[in-house]
Amino acid sequence: MPSWCVWSSISQSLVIILIIYLKKSLSTNDHQHQILKADVGQDVTMSCLFDEDKIEQVSFMRQMTGDILSLGSELFVHESSSTQHIKLIQFSSNRLDLKLISVNQNDSGIYTCMLNDEKLTSFLLEIFVPPRFISYHPIEGSVSYSEGTSMNLSCQAYAIPSASITWIYRDKNKQTKTIHYGENVYISSLQSSDSGSYECIASNKFHASISRSFYVTVQYSPRLMILNDKMTSDVHETVIIKCHVCSIPEVIQINWLRHDQIIADVNILIKTQTIDHHQCSESIMEIVDLGEYQFGQYECRAENNVGQNSAYIDIERNPTNIKIKQQEYHANEYNRNGRTALLIDNHEKLNKTHLIISTSKNFHFE
Repeated sequence: MPSWCVWSSISQSLVIILIIYLKKSLSTNDHQHQILKADVGQDVTMSCLFDEDKIEQVSFMRQMTGDILSLGSELFVHESSSTQHIKLIQFSSNRLDLKLISVNQNDSGIYTCMLNDEKLTSFLLEIFVPPRFISYHPIEGSVSYSEGTSMNLSCQAYAIPSASITWIYRDKNKQTKTIHYGENVYISSLQSSDSGSYECIASNKFHASISRSFYVTVQYSPRLMILNDKMTSDVHETVIIKCHVCSIPEVIQINWLRHDQIIADVNILIKTQTIDHHQCSESIMEIVDLGEYQFGQYECRAENNVGQNSAYIDIERNPTNIKIKQQEYHANEYNRNGRTALLIDNHEKLNKTHLIISTSKNFHFE
């Protein structure tokens, strides 16, 4: 017989008396419940056991609203849609099951199985919601900031029970550490070392954790390093200077300059190689057969989209060799009969002549 026919056969006054009586009965010992836990979307079954042949005296009731869900072996519902959500199953002659299909948050609460005015079993249904992100910033999974600027990352998650947020930082070497608990991570002045992966993890300890990662790149102008700021050499020697450059984004160009002019000397060779996943480069300047005019200060200048910087080195003439030459000039002084002669060897001069300076017309070697 359809449920509406069953309902029409019960007088209105008896139903009102039954509801009042059930509510009064449920007001005592309502803390003794079977606890049922389910996630949103799962099915839940509540089983009620009773003496045989008394099924018509059994009812299911939702205590929070006072709604009678079933009378005897018939389901009592007001809306046709509820028939797809609530099922009453006679499992045996002394067992009725109330089944909630694909539960939602509104289904949480206390359900009671009654035999006339006697409470047989009550159920506390707790509906859990697995964590899900409801907002996060930035929207993109990869984002860039300039060095020295501030950064704010955020994650908000909804769950029942509520979820806690943990932030994990992972650098480019895959080293991991926990940096924050809470929805927002704020860094006031970014450094290049802050580049890496920031992972937001939401967990409520009842469900699998969920996470979202943001890869942060901190951009900075080129940083240059020449091992020494000064070196000495001799004429005709070969000089090699290395300039190490790191930057994000990668450098557009690296130039070597002398007197603020880009070097174009035929005896200077320059080559650049990329290292460290395009973040660092090394420019090598080789001066073959160093000339007199090539002593002085050299500049390694690098540029990227953020800016440019320089590093400097001075190439000086070796002072030790200069002293040796001065001593050779003094060794060429001769004293003959009170007269003095000075021989000056000018092999290093352009005219390559041999000059003899004498204080006497008749000066000669004996």
